[in-house]
Amino acid sequence: MKRTTTLSAAAIVALLTLAVDAQQQEPRPTRAPLLTNEDVVSPRAAPIPAEERISQTNTSGSPIPNARAVLESALTKMGEVNSLRTRIETSLAAGVREVLIESVRPDRMHITSAEGEMIQIGGKFYLKSGGEWQVKSLPAGGAQSDSGFDFRTLVKQMITKSGLRLTGQLLGDQVVDGVDTTVYEFAVTDGSQTGTIQLSVGKKDGYMRRMSLNGGGLGIQLWFTNINEQLSIEAPM
Repeated sequence: MKRTTTLSAAAIVALLTLAVDAQQQEPRPTRAPLLTNEDVVSPRAAPIPAEERISQTNTSGSPIPNARAVLESALTKMGEVNSLRTRIETSLAAGVREVLIESVRPDRMHITSAEGEMIQIGGKFYLKSGGEWQVKSLPAGGAQSDSGFDFRTLVKQMITKSGLRLTGQLLGDQVVDGVDTTVYEFAVTDGSQTGTIQLSVGKKDGYMRRMSLNGGGLGIQLWFTNINEQLSIEAPM
């Protein structure tokens, strides 16, 4: 597997934690089938609509004096979500790839990529590859081994990492999937590595609707939809 830069690797951890673990407020299983960054760059499953235009406002370009707190608050807010559909698009020199993740509290998740599907219900994992489903279970106690895990702690640790510098600015307004949002951009510096994080946060509910990250030759975009709507995730066999 090709090694990514330190900044990009940290971003992947944070984004996948947000997209999968955070919305469920459940621990990451230690012996379950998990997505790697090879899975994240699986071939695109569906076309992505054109990016919404950011409208300039009177405050566009204004520095955010408490950038770290704004970013942490936006990520933490997503921990309140009970159900969510997250589309992750990764851009590399080899092309664009996509993964779709649906999650429902407390312990249901459905991941779809061009290679196959994975459904998690409690301690059972259903894997589909080549048209056939297989089921695997966690060892006894495996799913509860990290029951104290809190994604907010992980995010806070990442953005307060020693030597990491974070600044931000307001970009303007944006309508994402019909929702009015405020767009922030953060510049991240970790040693010699640099990157940017862009957030579109709902004006009424404070939920993130879009997030993009670029750095170290890697681009990741996430769209958050169907927040707190009814999503059905059932065992396929």
